[in-house]
Amino acid sequence: MDGSEKLPLLMIGKFGQPRCFKGINTLPVTYRHNKKAWMTSSLFKEWVQKHDRRFLMQGRSVALVLDNCSAHPQVISGLRAITMFFLPPNTTSRLQPCDQGIIKNFKTIYRKLVLQKFISSFDVTGSTDTHLKMSLLDASVMAAAS
Repeated sequence: MDGSEKLPLLMIGKFGQPRCFKGINTLPVTYRHNKKAWMTSSLFKEWVQKHDRRFLMQGRSVALVLDNCSAHPQVISGLRAITMFFLPPNTTSRLQPCDQGIIKNFKTIYRKLVLQKFISSFDVTGSTDTHLKMSLLDASVMAAAS
């Protein structure tokens, strides 16, 4: 509740093996892919079951508060450490923790890191070329730091 424990981000991309990940053994995020780079119920189910096993091994019981997004299945069988609670319809913007400033803070920090990368690349090259080259690996490192 106080934000001291943060789970690794789940990043969803379009490609199974992006070129920028070649030779990288570990990523700062959990990376999955599908054709549209969207959260799907199968990806969500995989993510919840992975964390259910983790919390079970730690002997913890966790409440997962969800909105009524179509990617959030109402029932995932076999959960032992996670209990899912769904917010009532049309209350997400007032009740959901991520809408209470978490997303805004994440985006602010991420944009700051992107801007710092742009400025440092300008300082190194001295070029007035305004193209910032950033790979998915760069984005995942910045997102994890955010």
